[in-house]
Amino acid sequence: MKIYKTSQTRGAEKDTVYQNRVKRCNTVLIPISSWNSNFLQPEGGFEKGYIVLASPEDYFSDNPPEPHPDLPNDLKLGRNLLVLYETRYHWNNYPPSQYDWSPATSRTPPLGGQYIARVPDTTRSDDSQIRHGYTGTKTGGQGAGIRVYEYASSQEIEATKYQLSFLAWRTEGIMDMACQEGISNLEECQQRIEDKCREMDLANLEKLQENRLLDGHGCTVCPLCLERISAKELASRVEQAEGRNVPDLTVTTANLFHVKELRAGVYNHRRYNLGWGHHHCNAAARDWGVEHTLEWMEKVLRNNQRIK
Repeated sequence: MKIYKTSQTRGAEKDTVYQNRVKRCNTVLIPISSWNSNFLQPEGGFEKGYIVLASPEDYFSDNPPEPHPDLPNDLKLGRNLLVLYETRYHWNNYPPSQYDWSPATSRTPPLGGQYIARVPDTTRSDDSQIRHGYTGTKTGGQGAGIRVYEYASSQEIEATKYQLSFLAWRTEGIMDMACQEGISNLEECQQRIEDKCREMDLANLEKLQENRLLDGHGCTVCPLCLERISAKELASRVEQAEGRNVPDLTVTTANLFHVKELRAGVYNHRRYNLGWGHHHCNAAARDWGVEHTLEWMEKVLRNNQRIK
């Protein structure tokens, strides 16, 4: 189950434009601020296409309903571009009804409309939440697509799942835990994974060590603190602070870890960049990646006179 979840995006609430825990090869949503001549699509393009999102202020010129003259020529409203309403100000000042627009319904061209709205409610009695577009059962009731930086192709998803399985079999205590779980033919299961990874060029121990995923003895380590990961940490829930505990916590002590952080146009959910890391290390490094985080930690230690 843990390996399977690595192929999914993170969770998303219904008041956002993103889908909740779906495959990383789904339709991607790209902010128009990221869409320019230098924007890099993955090799072969996005498997299920993309949608560029623009705020009303980004889309309209100074004379609505005319579009802004600087809009990229390859973007067409209702085909690969939607106007996204996220604030009450935009909804009130650029009402879609004024332009005879309808909410989008499809993730593939044509999109079935020109806009999508996720406007939160306010304390005013007449300002209720506005959710238009991708709310029906056909689209799962939520979201137009996934965050672009979470994207990975089906081929890359398959490769990373095998490599993560390879690393899981190299955690401390994995054989004992698998035996306790009643898994038979342990050596055979491990060998199948290792053979498949060698076949797919996913078992380069030197490269895995260089990328902070294995130590010099071939054991799986946390990419940040470099301590060995135990199999038990992959299954046990993270310890909660007293008084702040919740009954439905599903976060484990160790989980999926990106050595180089996820960023738009880079597509870092890829082989030799994914490992198993401690939850708290992951929380520190998630947005920065390992190298930037280590530089920051060194600065903190120096400021506190722990190192010179």
